Amino acid sequence: MTPASVLGAVLDRQAARLADAGLREPRRQAAALWAWLHDTSVGATWLARGTVPAREATQQFAAAVDRRLAGEPLPYVVGRAGFRTLELVIDPRVLIPRPETEGLVELVLRWARKGGPGGRVADVGTGSGCIALSLAVEGVFSEIVATDESASALEVARTNRRRIQPTVPVEFRSGTLLEPLGREQFDVIVSNPPYVAEQEFAALEPSVRLYEPKAALVGGDEGMDHVRSLLARAAANLVDRGLLALEIDAQRAEYTREVARGLGWTNSRLEHDLFGRLRYLLATKESTP
Repeated sequence: MTPASVLGAVLDRQAARLADAGLREPRRQAAALWAWLHDTSVGATWLARGTVPAREATQQFAAAVDRRLAGEPLPYVVGRAGFRTLELVIDPRVLIPRPETEGLVELVLRWARKGGPGGRVADVGTGSGCIALSLAVEGVFSEIVATDESASALEVARTNRRRIQPTVPVEFRSGTLLEPLGREQFDVIVSNPPYVAEQEFAALEPSVRLYEPKAALVGGDEGMDHVRSLLARAAANLVDRGLLALEIDAQRAEYTREVARGLGWTNSRLEHDLFGRLRYLLATKESTP
């Protein structure tokens, strides 16, 4: 055994490469990469710094660092991402779940806690299944139906369902927005739809623009196509006093609320995300006279 062969030295060398490339928190990233690639924890990784890893493991680690240096997001490199209480399988077929979307889940859970058992939920544009599966695991709902127009995204979502094995039924359906729901009624419709405007896409960070699925990001010329469609049609699939919960673009939050009210959502409000930006639209369907 030589000092250069122990795990601590391996981590230091790869952290230095990350630092030289200007990546943030290089030592943390290096430890996280090793831990996720080898199905262990960051703490256990640091405790094992004096051990000598197998040559194959060291080569795999270096290849993963190469991918990070090329700009690929960390969750895609390791194939996993944390979301609330879950660890999800992630790859470029789906968006990387973000903290803002965790906030959307929290708002739906709060609404359900106030009103008792939450009944049925539709998650529109489910991607990795992060919203649907979190609501199934943490909520008091009887059933979750999740839709996505991307067959490849649904493959990822179903993989996550098999891994997580929620006790509440979670059904994944293929189709555009609300179409797979037919005339079924739900207590909650929740969605993180594409809301980036077409002309804004080119200005996104390369790690997003070059790796994440464009169809899950861009919502037409104004970024409002999917949002407007949901606002126009969701009431038909909601029970009276049912909740529509949307993640929206903070730059168009007030405009989105105006659109919602113009489409009959008189009982609607905006909520802030953890960064203090208006990020969510919550609207309740008025009772039928």
